[in-house]
Formats: sequence, C-alpha cells, structure tokens
Amino acid sequence: MTDILRNAAPLARGATLSDQVTDALRRSVTSGAFAVGSPFPSESALSQELSVSRSVVREAVARLKAEGLLHSQQGRGAYVASTRPRMGFAIDMSDVANLQKLSQVLELRLGVEIEAAAIAATRRTPEDLAELDAAVERFSAQQRHSPENARDGVEADMRFHRALCEATGNAYYLSLFNYLSASLQESIEAGRLRALERGGDSREAAEEHRAIAEAIRAQDASAARRLMRRHLVLSRDRLLGNLSPGAARPKAAE
Repeated sequence: MTDILRNAAPLARGATLSDQVTDALRRSVTSGAFAVGSPFPSESALSQELSVSRSVVREAVARLKAEGLLHSQQGRGAYVASTRPRMGFAIDMSDVANLQKLSQVLELRLGVEIEAAAIAATRRTPEDLAELDAAVERFSAQQRHSPENARDGVEADMRFHRALCEATGNAYYLSLFNYLSASLQESIEAGRLRALERGGDSREAAEEHRAIAEAIRAQDASAARRLMRRHLVLSRDRLLGNLSPGAARPKAAE
C-alpha cells in the first residue's frame, strides 16, 4: 500500500483529500489487492500509511461501506465484502457544493432520521441509551470550542445521530446514515467553522439533542419524531444560512 495515493486516479476539479483517499482505497479493493473476506487495515494503520487524519480515513471507509465494498464485524474492524461496488443510488460529491442540491440532500436526511428517531424510541436498549447520553454530553461540551476544533464538533454531532440510528436495531438505517453523513461531513464542517468564526455556538443544537434523547428514553415515539423533525429543519436552516454568501449574523454551529 506504499503507493496507494500515487496510484489513485487524477483528481477532478474541486476534489478534496477525502475524495482522494476514498478513490485510492476503492481502487485498492476493486483491484483485488485485498481478497474478499480478508481484514481491511485499521483506521490508525491507514492514517499512518497515507499521512492523513483518522477522520479523513473514517469518512472514506464509511463511503466504501455504503458502496458495499467493506462491512464491519463487531469488535473486529472492517472486512472486504466485495471487489465490485454496488451500482445505483449515489450522491456525487460535487452536488453538496451546490447550495440548492445540498438543500435537497438535507431534505432526504429528514425522511431518514425522523422515522429513525421514532423507531429508536420503541426499540432502544440500555446500551443504546448510554451511548446516546455520552453523545449528548460530548456534543454539548463542543459548543465551547474554537474554530480550530470545528471538526471535533462535527464528529461529536455525527456520533449522536449515528447512535440514534443504531438504536433502531435496523442495520439499513445505519448504513444509509453512514453514507449521508460521509457525503455531508465537509459541508457541515464548513458551516460550523463559519459560525464559530462569527461568534456562534452550538447551544441550541445541543439542547435539541438532549430533548430527542429524553423522548427516546421515555419511549415516546411521537415526541421523538416531532423533536427530530424540528431539529433537522433548524439544523438545515442554520447550515444553509452559514454557507450562504454574505451571511452576516452568527447562527448556531450545527
């Protein structure tokens, strides 16, 4: 894997480091460098090999899982599932750079996570609640951080939403969330960074997370659905507002 980035396809205009790493890892799988069923290198090993952050590797691996190339085994990391990516639904990375298309992707997210919250309220386990609580506290702490820690705030935010999808007990919700979050992460990070630079914070979003978690704890599916809808609509408006050219007043960071 020494030349994994060097052997990647030339980058399209506007491609990011995450795009490059995703392309390189995808090619390493589809070329047969890793046999189906074999373990895939860990995040830390790939991070060191490619000289990129673990969050960049994590995003790339999430994309490959959504494509059906990798799958996770509990407590054992990622394994190669196929050398042929699934064809069909996909979000082009250039789409999320367009505010109108980004708005449509965020609308799709509403359709997924609103019902996921209701299902989580009926199926959550004590372990699910513990992870939701930890995610709520982690994100709440991030609202005090500086623009230099914008990525940490996004990862804390994604941890909450991922925990909620895991609490549905439906692996397809989690897979779709992983795909959407990988597609949206850089846009959300950019919006959070702009908000923090202008003095915004995440207090509103943190309280919305807490309210959703409480509804799930109470097994109130109707409230969980309603609160998640409100949260995602507000989050969408905050993100688009922060990314819009000429945005003036600080908005919440998520």
